[in-house]
Amino acid sequence: MTLLNPEKVETGPLNPIKSKVVKMMLTSRMQIGEEHQKIACDRKLSNYMNHCPDWLKAKDDTSKNWMDLDNKMTETIAVVRAIGAEWFLIPDDPEQFKKCEEIEKILFSIMNTMVYLINKICFAPNSTECNNFDVEYARTRFTAKFGPKAKALEELVTGPFIMGDTLPVHADYLLYACLYDITVFCPTALENHPKLSTFMEKFWSYPSPIRRWFKSNESKTGEYIRPPTPHIMELLPEDQIQGDIH
Repeated sequence: MTLLNPEKVETGPLNPIKSKVVKMMLTSRMQIGEEHQKIACDRKLSNYMNHCPDWLKAKDDTSKNWMDLDNKMTETIAVVRAIGAEWFLIPDDPEQFKKCEEIEKILFSIMNTMVYLINKICFAPNSTECNNFDVEYARTRFTAKFGPKAKALEELVTGPFIMGDTLPVHADYLLYACLYDITVFCPTALENHPKLSTFMEKFWSYPSPIRRWFKSNESKTGEYIRPPTPHIMELLPEDQIQGDIH
């Protein structure tokens, strides 16, 4: 489907209290229980888009970066940074902060690639040849593109976390959330990337209040950032989704 007035499409701003990555991060900072988390979101995160990094800011007066194919990663990165700034999860060292930003950029690209492959290549609502979603073809195409990106991530992750065997920083939470969603779509995605697999296991078993989150039912259902089959074709005009995404 091609939108006649794509500029009028509005998915609404991210609601922090409904975001799994937000709940995970707040639990890790001892903001436990929905009532306390709602207070934290209302008081501390209402202006989370103020923390949107320069490289992600839209070039006009909207809050959306047009390259964000389903309008989720821009706001997710901004809210993760907002939580990091409020609860002391942003690295003080400039080099470590730069590393985190590079990881954000790679994750932005990976998640957009997943969305693009699912909707344009493997589901293709505009195609006269493909009426059904071919999940195995989607996974095969994604795995090929994910490999180089995963390698780039592994080069940046000191191990087991981004800064080493120390406290996770804001980008560690973002990395976990993205990798979790990726493995929901493609369960074998991390098979050839042991460093990322170790990161996921270490993060899940990290001895901190975050264990309370991983024991909750909320952590065991649904995706952190986006569902495995997001329908971006309802969000973008045809002329903005030609060609592949790298």
